[in-house]
Amino acid sequence: MKQNMLGRTLGLCVALSIVASVYGQGIYWESTASGSMMQGKTMTSKFYYMPKMFKTVTREDGEAVMFRLDKEMMIMVNQKEKTYSEMTFADMEKSMKQVSPKMDQAMAEMQKQMENMPEEQRKMVEKMMGEKMPGNKKEGMVEVVNTGEKKTVSGYSCTKFVIKEDGKEVAAVWATKDVKDFGAMRRDMEEFSKRMAAMNPMVSKGLVEGMKTVEGFPIETDIGETMKEVVTKIERKSIAASEFEVPAGYKKVKSPLFGGKEEQE
Repeated sequence: MKQNMLGRTLGLCVALSIVASVYGQGIYWESTASGSMMQGKTMTSKFYYMPKMFKTVTREDGEAVMFRLDKEMMIMVNQKEKTYSEMTFADMEKSMKQVSPKMDQAMAEMQKQMENMPEEQRKMVEKMMGEKMPGNKKEGMVEVVNTGEKKTVSGYSCTKFVIKEDGKEVAAVWATKDVKDFGAMRRDMEEFSKRMAAMNPMVSKGLVEGMKTVEGFPIETDIGETMKEVVTKIERKSIAASEFEVPAGYKKVKSPLFGGKEEQE
């Protein structure tokens, strides 16, 4: 469960990097994501944004994750079980510091086990682990290249951008300028993406930095075997504040993320 939530956090960081260059009024969009992070499945999600408030809902399980910048808090809502949990950003940062040494230890144990693996199997595991595992990632020079390539994605005319870190491609992004009014809310969302990336060692800092300079709204984002996300629908509109609140009658439970502590009513 915790591993799945870490994966979703990576997806949210990418989504928030997308939003960082968009609206101050409000936006709703839908996307599909696939890749190893999705454990072989295709995930369809809905996203809602208003200034200082962000929410994503996964269609497959109906789970909602809300980020309230105004309250410095993340809220997870299980619509099937009618429960919710909360964690402040400060608690998340504290918990991540406690989790990181355990993840480093797990990686060290995995590396020992790899010594006895057949060569083919060992190479496969090494490729899966790559530089994304804690203690194995070194941040390098980030470069964003406008390739000039064009194609239409989900009805939008897009240009291809390649994000590189130390000369190695970490993502390919097809972005459009057909979604207007960029830059209205860049500062607060970029700051939030930066904080989330710092808390999650699985997130490529180069990717987060590179997304800031992609020109236009990313319609298709391909992060190698990790994740491919395609935006299928975009609507600019004002979204009711109630979309970012826990529904009445839901029960508060212990947070599944980073072993958060249960809060009393």
